[in-house]
Amino acid sequence: MTFPKSSAWLLGALSTALLVQSAANADDTAKPAHPFARFLGEWTLKDDAWSQNWGGGSEDIKIPNHHTQCRAINTSNTVLCVVDTPPAGHILWAFNPVQKVVHHLSSFGEVRIGTGQGTLNDRGDLRLKVSFEGEAPGTYRIYDYVWVSPDEYDMKSVQYDAGGRATGLFYGGTFVRK
Repeated sequence: MTFPKSSAWLLGALSTALLVQSAANADDTAKPAHPFARFLGEWTLKDDAWSQNWGGGSEDIKIPNHHTQCRAINTSNTVLCVVDTPPAGHILWAFNPVQKVVHHLSSFGEVRIGTGQGTLNDRGDLRLKVSFEGEAPGTYRIYDYVWVSPDEYDMKSVQYDAGGRATGLFYGGTFVRK
């Protein structure tokens, strides 16, 4: 079977176009997904429920209309979460893809500045060790963000003393996508 010359040209043009498209798609699939993709969006507390112990014993309280907005910012490895509910503040997470480490910086209220780092697993669960201005020297908090479903995660913060022992102070709740 023979093809006219125009058919050969058309096949060559289509092959080139398909190769270019394949190369473009390969670049897209080679890029890793945003490490904080699961956190992006608007969040609120499930049933307005919050648990805490700030030293006066454990208590379950309601925080109505909690609102957190998490957005990717101008790099593919960072997210900024802005909390509008008092005490208002923000959290910045930056993922180092070479070291596989998450860096944390937060600010709530007037002086509650938190710095730390942690890890992000393949499910998107986040574990951070964070120290805060205004808390006893040497103390730190372990934050666990554990996914329950694509639209729900549990967050718990537990305080530890300088010797690595839990102090009994904690807070946390379940967040759902708005």
